[in-house]
Amino acid sequence: MSKVRKSRVLVIGGTRGAGLLIARLLHQRGYQVRVLARNLAAAAAELGHSFEVVAGDLTKPETLPAAVADVDHIIFTAGAPSGRYAPERLVKATDYQGVVDTLAAARRAGFHGRFVYLNSIGIGTSSLAGTLINLLKRNTLVWRRRVEDDIRASDLDYTIIRVGFLLNRPAGGRAVVVGQDALPLAPRNRIARADVAEAFVEAMEHPHASRTTFEIVWGKGARQGSWNSLLDRLRPDPR
Repeated sequence: MSKVRKSRVLVIGGTRGAGLLIARLLHQRGYQVRVLARNLAAAAAELGHSFEVVAGDLTKPETLPAAVADVDHIIFTAGAPSGRYAPERLVKATDYQGVVDTLAAARRAGFHGRFVYLNSIGIGTSSLAGTLINLLKRNTLVWRRRVEDDIRASDLDYTIIRVGFLLNRPAGGRAVVVGQDALPLAPRNRIARADVAEAFVEAMEHPHASRTTFEIVWGKGARQGSWNSLLDRLRPDPR
């Protein structure tokens, strides 16, 4: 008996950070994984031969059609590099225009899957940490809030996942809170990148995650319950 083909997933931002963990987890679960990369050699060396690596650059929209062609889902985790100063020109080109151009390329390609977007908590709630990040990466939270509106206004199925401060810790060690309130960007609201990777892979095809925006951070105590039980509680975004 032939096996059912697993979906082909494009991961934009899949060469580093949470995006890299997402790409690897998708592969472990049997998905066909395509990763957009500016440096093909470096990406292939990082990912190995089991991944399809395609050349592309978010700031060059003409490179995106080949990346989005014939994919079932798109996961977008890319953005201006964290931890150092980024001018607003670069922030807008990657954190905003890169997303908009990807949505446009997907529509032109006849994409009918789910677009899953990684964002930060705190984009709608003022905080000291948010102010500092907007100074370091010029107005990144402003552009990221604006691009959420573009995603929701598109005719694509989508899931927007806002994450807390990211840590390099194993998945499953702590309880995860999945909520739809606007948490402030603060060090107490944190989560492991590996937990984020699990959330993205689970939400990508979960029916209750369709056209939703939600936030994930660590809760108190040990992990309890399944991702299904957490995602089953989601409510669609207002139209």
